[in-house]
Amino acid sequence: MKNKITITGKISAILEKEYQGTKTTQVQFLMESDSKGIEVIKVKITKDEDKLKLFKDAIVSIPVSIVAVNGNLYYSQSDYMSVSNHTNKDTQK
Repeated sequence: MKNKITITGKISAILEKEYQGTKTTQVQFLMESDSKGIEVIKVKITKDEDKLKLFKDAIVSIPVSIVAVNGNLYYSQSDYMSVSNHTNKDTQK
């Protein structure tokens, strides 16, 4: 049995970082809960084609894989993302 986990939400920020000579792109989502307050979820974008679709406030669905290290969760894109039809890049400021 194969499970598929998808994170869907509005992109709060886009970060580009360089680590050991390799550039990576991360998107950040804000998640609110009554028990934990506000949490930032970071997803590493692995599909170069999808990097061109990223913009702040876009509503996207990103299939992810999850790794837990020392109690921290790390999310990486596992398949191509989709951008909601309710998001229009031309209207973003």
